Amino acid sequence: MSPSLTMRHVRWAAQECLWQQSGESSVAWMLEGWEYAAQHAQERPSLSDILNLGWIVEPRHNIAGLRKVVVRVGWDVKMPPEHVPAALNQWLGQLPNLDPSEAFRQYEEIHPFRDGNGRTGSILFNWLSKTLHAPVHPPNLWDDSRRDWHGYPNPDKGDVRRTTPPASPDQNGGV
Repeated sequence: MSPSLTMRHVRWAAQECLWQQSGESSVAWMLEGWEYAAQHAQERPSLSDILNLGWIVEPRHNIAGLRKVVVRVGWDVKMPPEHVPAALNQWLGQLPNLDPSEAFRQYEEIHPFRDGNGRTGSILFNWLSKTLHAPVHPPNLWDDSRRDWHGYPNPDKGDVRRTTPPASPDQNGGV
């Protein structure tokens, strides 16, 4: 039996989708991915699980499974698509020996899908951390500036719940 969906889950998914600029529909898809992971949480993720998560989290772009195109994150071009299946299988073989942060880092370097890798990575991070009941954001290993303040609480930076954004300078440089 999987844990119950709470507002904490919705906020976690909404924040991840905001940071990744994936749109409102992706929040529902990410929560469906969380539900899938929660139903399988007692098992170690398999290739089938990864493929299912990729399709659930981004059905428009990942219907064909693993990517067959070159992708990049910012200026960082990820491995060629023909290397993805072997790299993902190697990652799955090493998974029992990796802590969740290192598993997340390696998964994001593989970037197995056309889109939704950060969202699937966040779900996998929580699956491996055994925190699906109260999901947390993966570590910001690449100092991603998108994870800075966007008007929402940022748990990675100790924000619990803000009701107003931080003060911004006026035209004369004052606050």
